[in-house]
Amino acid sequence: MPLFHVSVRHLTDYVRRRWRPLLILFFGLLLPFLGFVKIAQEVFEKEPFAFEEPLMLAIHAYSSPALNHVTAAFSLLGSARGMAPIALILVAALYRVKRSRAYFMAVSLGGVALINLLLKNLFDRPRPTFWTPFLPEPDFSFPSGHAMFASALATSVIALLWATRWRIPALVIGTLYVLGMMLSRVYIGVHYPTDVTGGALFSLAWVFGLSQILHIHRVPPTSRVSDAAVDEAHKVP
Repeated sequence: MPLFHVSVRHLTDYVRRRWRPLLILFFGLLLPFLGFVKIAQEVFEKEPFAFEEPLMLAIHAYSSPALNHVTAAFSLLGSARGMAPIALILVAALYRVKRSRAYFMAVSLGGVALINLLLKNLFDRPRPTFWTPFLPEPDFSFPSGHAMFASALATSVIALLWATRWRIPALVIGTLYVLGMMLSRVYIGVHYPTDVTGGALFSLAWVFGLSQILHIHRVPPTSRVSDAAVDEAHKVP
């Protein structure tokens, strides 16, 4: 019993000292991964989600030529043609600054592309057929590649900027970008809501896990010095 009480006390002390990183780990890795697993299990067992058809039809009721153009732009941006040049530019730019960050971005986005291909063929979920999409897709539905790529890109950028003054703008813009991509795919009619939700959750867990393993969220000493120098230079005498 004394040994048990000592172990519990040590564990309690550890959690009290480290509750913030543990909480971030829970919301950044464990919760998204469990959410993906729950959705994937239902999809694999061919279990229908009762809320999806009425939700998709409700979204489709607001269709218009203007929204078609907006969602088509999102679709192009999240496609392989749109993401490939963006990924290459980011990796090349990061390589000139710090190679480890370029490798992190390459593994984050490249890994998601490969995993998406494997998962689509594993689950072989047919596309929705509630209406005829104006931008049809030929392959399987789960998980959404567009949502996975968007979430991986946004999470990678947020991780790189997390220890800087730009983390809040990156978080807000990245979240809006991912939500817009998810909604556009459901609006077009080529994905179920669980396709885009599962894809976004998986990429969040994937990239967050990589960032923790590689310590990407930490700013190197040279960056801190640079930021301090910039702040000093902008001070009014």
